[in-house]
Amino acid sequence: MNFLLNNRSNLFWKIYGIGAITLLTIFSFYFKDGYLESHHAEIMFGLLLIVVFLTILLFFDALKIIHSQQQKIEGLMGIKLALASLIDLKDSYTEGHSTQVRDLTRQFLEYLKLPSTEIEEITTAAELHDIGKIGVPDSILKKPGKLNEKEFLEIKKHPVRGAESVKSLEGFEVISKIIRHHHERYDGTGYPDGLSEDKIPFGSRVLSIIDAFDAMIYSRPYREALNRKDTLSALKEGMGKQFAPILVLKFIEFLQRKNTESQYDPVCGMAVILQHSLFQSSYKNINYIFCSQVCLTEFTQFPEKYIAESRENNYPAEKPYA
Repeated sequence: MNFLLNNRSNLFWKIYGIGAITLLTIFSFYFKDGYLESHHAEIMFGLLLIVVFLTILLFFDALKIIHSQQQKIEGLMGIKLALASLIDLKDSYTEGHSTQVRDLTRQFLEYLKLPSTEIEEITTAAELHDIGKIGVPDSILKKPGKLNEKEFLEIKKHPVRGAESVKSLEGFEVISKIIRHHHERYDGTGYPDGLSEDKIPFGSRVLSIIDAFDAMIYSRPYREALNRKDTLSALKEGMGKQFAPILVLKFIEFLQRKNTESQYDPVCGMAVILQHSLFQSSYKNINYIFCSQVCLTEFTQFPEKYIAESRENNYPAEKPYA
């Protein structure tokens, strides 16, 4: 969804480009006919009027487009927040998991230097990847012991349910596919469709690693959290089986060099360029920027929910791993 924001700056470049082409066309026409030298002042005045007129016309068109894009952003952020909140309400034990997976996914994808549009799609899928669990009974979802075969079959339905719940939303077609396949395994033994290797969408391959990583470093009703060394060992052991080998190596490399300078909306996790942000707020002498009014309002009402001061203890440390 960041492409909506990026299109703003592209729009103004198009405006200047159209103006420049118009000027060059008119200039070359008059120069060709020898009209330029004898009517220099009149031509320059006429060109100035044309430029002013085009600039005003395109400026108002640009404002309409920007307003329309901002409305789309507001709507999308509202949908994301509502869906993410439903996930946390369904399973309070793993509350925050989706947000943590989202943030770590974005940082990893930026480390890989992927295009911003692809980053936004995969990051959104990461935040909503467990939305299908809303349809799973609490007796199964919160069961402290091992699931039986019938219960596991019910859990395995959540990727398809999640994908179906968002695929009808405009702009969520790719996101829906990533959600559907985030439990596929690299060796083809995963679910729901048994895809393998490169047949698994790239975003799903990334998400499967980060989802597993975040799940392992926190306690669950059925097991205790693993330490960081054991977690990384588990990822390595899953290379070629559960996970794409090259992505695991890149992810471990990323954890060892993790150093993010980008600024993010603390509510939705979207990367926001400070100069382009229309929404800013300060809390406890720290300035925050937002992609939309929806996120700003949400932060204003519940700031502590989105400021995890202890997150630095939950995330991988800024030092190499053994």
